[in-house]
Amino acid sequence: MKIIPKDSFTISTPDSITVVLQRLNEKIEVPKILGFPTDGLPYQGNISEKGFKITRNVYRKLFIPVVKGHFEAQSHQTDVHIEMSLHPAAIGFLGFFFLSWYSAVVPIMLESTANIGITAVFPSIPPMILIVVWVFFRSEVSRSRGELTKIIQGLW
Repeated sequence: MKIIPKDSFTISTPDSITVVLQRLNEKIEVPKILGFPTDGLPYQGNISEKGFKITRNVYRKLFIPVVKGHFEAQSHQTDVHIEMSLHPAAIGFLGFFFLSWYSAVVPIMLESTANIGITAVFPSIPPMILIVVWVFFRSEVSRSRGELTKIIQGLW
């Protein structure tokens, strides 16, 4: 099992790369440096002829996926290879939290004469948090995967 969640898949469409780029441009706005998205589009990020890097326009969720994709032109179709991963800031937050948690809890457990049942709970909290992160990430991946499939295939 991978500790840091990731997902990758390929979407195929019979349309050309220019048509796919046009569809993506209709649903993705350019990110604002200090402002909130204003166009009401579902995604924000950068798109080029080679690929794209986008995120969903969500304000309250920390563990939304960063979506990276690149285009591959086939003879009668276009393949869009997509990879979704956690934002580097979320990975940094989790790493900082785990290091802080274990650097504080392990010495306390070794020095403490507290109840053994209570000290057994403390090391299990970060893995439970990681499971919650996985669940939230998977739900966002599922939603983004469906939306991107509809956008790229021209169904939305």
